[in-house]
Amino acid sequence: MLYDQRETPYLDAAMRYRTIGYTPFHTPGHKLGKGAPAGLREYLGDVCLEADLAMAGAVEDTRESTGLIRLAEDYAAQAWGSDRTWFLVNGSTSGVHALLLALCGPGDTVIVPRNAHKSMLAGLIFTGAMPLYMEPAIDPLWGIPLQVRAADALTALRAAPDARAVFVTSPTYNGLGADLRGIGALAHDAGVPFVTDQAWGPHLRFCPELPVDAMTAGADAAVVSTHKLISGITQSSVLMARGERVNLARLDGMVHMTQSTSPQVLMYVSIDAARQQMAVHGAELWRGAIELADWARARVGELPGLRCLGRELLARDGVAEFDPTRLTISACALGLTGYQLETVLRDDYRIAVEAADPLNIVLNVTFGDRREDVEMLIGALRDLAARYGEAAGGGGAAVCSGLLSHTPPFTRQVLSPRDAMFAAAVARPLAECAGEVSAEMVTPYPPGIPVLGPGEEISAEIVAYLLEASATGLKVHGPEDRTLRSLRVVA
Repeated sequence: MLYDQRETPYLDAAMRYRTIGYTPFHTPGHKLGKGAPAGLREYLGDVCLEADLAMAGAVEDTRESTGLIRLAEDYAAQAWGSDRTWFLVNGSTSGVHALLLALCGPGDTVIVPRNAHKSMLAGLIFTGAMPLYMEPAIDPLWGIPLQVRAADALTALRAAPDARAVFVTSPTYNGLGADLRGIGALAHDAGVPFVTDQAWGPHLRFCPELPVDAMTAGADAAVVSTHKLISGITQSSVLMARGERVNLARLDGMVHMTQSTSPQVLMYVSIDAARQQMAVHGAELWRGAIELADWARARVGELPGLRCLGRELLARDGVAEFDPTRLTISACALGLTGYQLETVLRDDYRIAVEAADPLNIVLNVTFGDRREDVEMLIGALRDLAARYGEAAGGGGAAVCSGLLSHTPPFTRQVLSPRDAMFAAAVARPLAECAGEVSAEMVTPYPPGIPVLGPGEEISAEIVAYLLEASATGLKVHGPEDRTLRSLRVVA
């Protein structure tokens, strides 16, 4: 059945609930805002609180009728090109967890990129599976991971012919796309499902000028974050799969295990509306965003001491495509780290960026931006370049030449992530941890890519990197001691 992508079945149902004007004796406790505290009412407004509903008892009845959700998900499946799609209210993280739980179990091998999001490592801990890592090169100029190559996937498949799945992260946080068709073909030739973490690519399917999306490239499953770059409310995502190599019934069970039992109607509504907007207007909206981003990239390139990552990275290892709407900007030549650049833009110019790393900042340009927004950004950067240019005095070289210009390489997996996480462990001073086996995860956030995972040997290079990173105030998730003065290691 072909669906009319102009329709929004779940959004329409939620609107009907408000129009009818039910008297609620269901969750949440503030009862459509009537009982909400004044500060919350002021921040969210009555309209938002009136729309704050749980699925059961509101838009649908209490008999676990999922007809409306399934209908909206079927619209989405057709739009994104899958056999089955699930709306997620726990982010793409829960989609990664559900996929791992459906595809593998204790002791199974899963081929994953080393630059995968921390949700992948958490999923390995939940399942007891063993990762076989493909390690992308680190670009020496930008200090960011590039992409895994088809050759890396082939090597891994030959090393692990019994692997349960091949995972790839594409696009990356900086917009770098992998050779999805090539890697997928290798996985399928080996009889292995090919799965893509496409959290940063919910828009790719809908504009031909953007990199190819996972499902078009032949992936068996993918997750996309509708909240990241399109109109889904924060924390909303979509999981999609095809049934040839993935057991859809089992995956359905795992999705329900990893989701809240009180899903937020606002999230469902936003996914339904975001899908409709992309399916009907996506191409024109994203062409406008690409034009804005390209204009900004060219202007940044004209400013002394600043540079913006672009399509030149298509010549680098593993990078097959590039999302031009992602702006990665460095002011190293002005003597500013990415963290400092973010702070100056926020404090002095009231510009908030997506993320910062030791060398760069990352900004999203979407259809929600206007020309005046991008002009304001360029004006701020122009002023900043003038302010800091005279004081730089070559200091940028020191900023970009230290350990923080690259992530230390993976060492070796001594224990499975699950075994190490639950092993007897002791806390040791970080400086004394070289040669030990980590019992915890250390993940700079953003972008959420682990530097160290449980069960991995801690190298002297990792220790040196973390010591320097902690001195710069790097924010990390995972370790019990977030100051990084100590790490827990397997006893």
